[in-house]
Amino acid sequence: MKKKIGTNGIHTRKFKLTLAILICIFALISISAALSEKGEKGLWVASIEKNGDSVLFADHDDSQTEGGWIQLSGGKEIQLPQPLSFSYCGTNCLERAGTTVKLNPEEPNTRPDSDKEKNTELEFTYPYSTHPFYTENQKVTMDYNGPSAFKKQEVDIYLVKGLGVGSIEEAIDLANNKTISLEKVFSEGTNSYTKTRATLDKKGDLTKPLTFDSLEPGSYGILITLADDKDKKDKAEKEKYGMEKKVLSATCFEVVNYELKTDAVDTLDEGDNLDVKMCLKDAPANGEFTYGALLINKEAYKAEINVSSNGTRAGTDVFVNDIDLRDLGINSTNYESKLSKSELSNEIQTFIGQGNGTISIGEKKQDTLSLTTFDLLPGDYLLFTGAYEPGKGLVGIDQKELTICTKGTSPI
Repeated sequence: MKKKIGTNGIHTRKFKLTLAILICIFALISISAALSEKGEKGLWVASIEKNGDSVLFADHDDSQTEGGWIQLSGGKEIQLPQPLSFSYCGTNCLERAGTTVKLNPEEPNTRPDSDKEKNTELEFTYPYSTHPFYTENQKVTMDYNGPSAFKKQEVDIYLVKGLGVGSIEEAIDLANNKTISLEKVFSEGTNSYTKTRATLDKKGDLTKPLTFDSLEPGSYGILITLADDKDKKDKAEKEKYGMEKKVLSATCFEVVNYELKTDAVDTLDEGDNLDVKMCLKDAPANGEFTYGALLINKEAYKAEINVSSNGTRAGTDVFVNDIDLRDLGINSTNYESKLSKSELSNEIQTFIGQGNGTISIGEKKQDTLSLTTFDLLPGDYLLFTGAYEPGKGLVGIDQKELTICTKGTSPI
């Protein structure tokens, strides 16, 4: 994150881009589940084509053991919304600036009898309930459990540093340039990477987990592709046939600068304020950190993403928990906008719903916050805390569970 979060204004560029990118990611991975449910047998469920180059995306399903997912472990597990689901209804082919995105590219081209038959309908629920965040002293361990169709295949595993909002935005800018090849988009969309060659076992899985040590703070991505076709390694051959990348799976994670510790009660009487004390371990005393805390009812902590599109920007609607993103001013033209802390809090409050939670963002260096809970009903809640630093973005994150009790029934 390169934008700053300060006392008087909070840059929302990363917040908005991250949300948009998550929607795109779930659009791609949801295709597989939907097609699998409909009995389709193709290995490749989406493709991007540009100037003779192509990137294909492999099928997934909702199995954690053989669904084609990358599993991460070793960090601090943060609860994901439940459910975290995606649905799509719309065109199965998008074209822009010489770039074509196809859903289910292995299907033969047939002429639909009606506009309704042109639409593709997809539904998917992400199978994992948590996602890890790491600090510098933690090892990042990954595993991959794929379908048997990829058994004994050689794969390249890319650990990409800088695969975050900025790099994806740059890749989108490159993709909008008609004269630039997809290979250049693929290679220049990241800052740097390390590559590991591996051979999948007879089940299509990695033979053993892969571990990355001592990673610097920042955004990272892991990408698994089939190893380059040996017959096309020659430069002349690549120029003749174009680049082809076959992506089996991908994920991303964050390495934060500090471990964040949160001190708050485990139980709270209905209507009482919740005092939250945060501490960044080994952080400099003069650091200009901004702290925030979000309390949300477990039952309300969900993200149901619904997208419909006719292939045009104007004809694309995106709803999260039945909220139109356009009502929050999230679009491709205002990423540079700033919101005050109050305005940002209101946006997040709109997402979680009135009566479902509360949020507080402090002044610079204010590490103790008080959250009002007067309109929150008794029940189980999740408390998320985070620390931000100008020029670095998120530098610490934590989570704990607590219960709001009916007045007079708290054990404290």
